[in-house]
Amino acid sequence: MEVASPSSKIGRRSPGDVLSTRGGALAVATVAAILAGILLFAFVQRYRSNQNASSAATPVFVARSLIPQGSSADVVASEQLLQRTTLRGSQVQAGAIADPAVLHGEVAATNIYPGQQITAADFTPAATIASQLTADQRALSIPVDASHGLTGLVHTGEYVDVLASYTGGSAAARGSVTRLLQDVLVLSAPSAASGGIGSTTSNIVLRVSEHDAPGLAYAADNGKVWIVMRPPLGASQAASSGTSTTPSGP
Repeated sequence: MEVASPSSKIGRRSPGDVLSTRGGALAVATVAAILAGILLFAFVQRYRSNQNASSAATPVFVARSLIPQGSSADVVASEQLLQRTTLRGSQVQAGAIADPAVLHGEVAATNIYPGQQITAADFTPAATIASQLTADQRALSIPVDASHGLTGLVHTGEYVDVLASYTGGSAAARGSVTRLLQDVLVLSAPSAASGGIGSTTSNIVLRVSEHDAPGLAYAADNGKVWIVMRPPLGASQAASSGTSTTPSGP
């Protein structure tokens, strides 16, 4: 059996031998310190990043006054019931909106109180007729036949003009056609129907002002109401909405 000579062990130290020396211990300590410094630096940078994110100014909208349940988001925006402000990121609620336009066509799902942040969860896609009315606006249902009411051609959400023809009254009024209203929102339109003038009567619901509602109701009871379709964009508007046209004789 061969016995290794002492000279054969020279230059072949084990890891334990290296660590047992002062130089080896210092090297290990240096590496550990460097690793700890790297980890500490990464932690500090991450912490600062989180702090900056939480303190950054974020635009949100809050309610100026009470917004009752069922209120239309479009009406709320037009009535300037929302106020834009900025908050730190940590103060912003989940789902907070930065642009009221994203709520178009929706209604308040619950009462929203003054100072409350507006979130997407506060509104729902349900749209009732009442939610589309505000201030002096009123919803008025009038009967129309398929021809006079453009049944099946005019749809809910579109804007129309309203004419009225009167068959009674004075000789000057007979045979006249009066432009009653312009640019009126259709809150509910009847579905398609067949037949011409005098066919099945159905109701169309229009959004009108409190001032215009009596005149339209009178026309529906004492004459014939015509619904006139408008172009979706770029419609021109006459200066007066009360012009009467009487056909001239032969």
